Amino acid sequence: MLNNISKRTQAELSMLMVSFVWGTTFLMTKNALDDIGPFLFLGIRFISAFVLLALLSRKNILQITAPALKSGAIIGLFLLIGYAFQTVGLKYTSSSNAGFITGLSVVLVPIIYSLINRRLMGLSIIINVIIAATGLFLISVQPGAFHLGRGDLLVLVCALGFALHIIAVDRYSHRHNPVAITGVQILLVGVVCLFIGLLFEPWPQSFPPSVISAILLTAVFATTMAFLLQNTMQKYSTPTRFAVILTMEPVFAGMTGYLWGGDILTLRIVLGMALILAAMLLSILGKKS
Repeated sequence: MLNNISKRTQAELSMLMVSFVWGTTFLMTKNALDDIGPFLFLGIRFISAFVLLALLSRKNILQITAPALKSGAIIGLFLLIGYAFQTVGLKYTSSSNAGFITGLSVVLVPIIYSLINRRLMGLSIIINVIIAATGLFLISVQPGAFHLGRGDLLVLVCALGFALHIIAVDRYSHRHNPVAITGVQILLVGVVCLFIGLLFEPWPQSFPPSVISAILLTAVFATTMAFLLQNTMQKYSTPTRFAVILTMEPVFAGMTGYLWGGDILTLRIVLGMALILAAMLLSILGKKS
């Protein structure tokens, strides 16, 4: 009993650390974009992450079969949409806003499932949508205006991409080796982004510490190590408990943006963030674990 509790505690603390790393990457990425284009940044990040994953899990990567390649490419397309719109959006919005708007992917998942299954949305989903939409309005729409800022709108598309990614993972990933299919996704994002970056973005004349540290943190810790940790530790807890822990990601994004990024958190914005966080938690806790 004590051994099981200890393993569960270790697993959940590990995922809390993952959510902390993911939360801090918003500010680090935003700062790095002053010196490198978003697609070049993503290309270098994800290709580096794939190389590291291949070195650490060579046997699993060698299990990439033709079916795994096909499924991984489908799932990876939505991962690409999520990261591309998130990273470009970070150029035009605060890291705090980006963190919380990205978290709306959790709220979008049950809506998309309802549309796919051609079912009317339940009352709980409708309430969550109203709560989340109110939160989004408070953090993104300036008083007297009636539209989202460009950066927030881009990150909202990113949230849709991540929501579709969650659904695609649920539908396709269980058929294949989890490390292998994740490797396909990571490589697809890296190759496509690097190709776009080389075509349309200037290659940096130098790589300042802000860019190097952001690439290292996001590639090593926020991608490769986070995935391996999640894949190893998830058997010691439940999906619902892990999902609740990972809702700390936008909270950490907001904290780092406020403490070190100069983000201004007015009462209106804090209230909006609280409503988005509440909608995320209600969406997770309303599901069967």
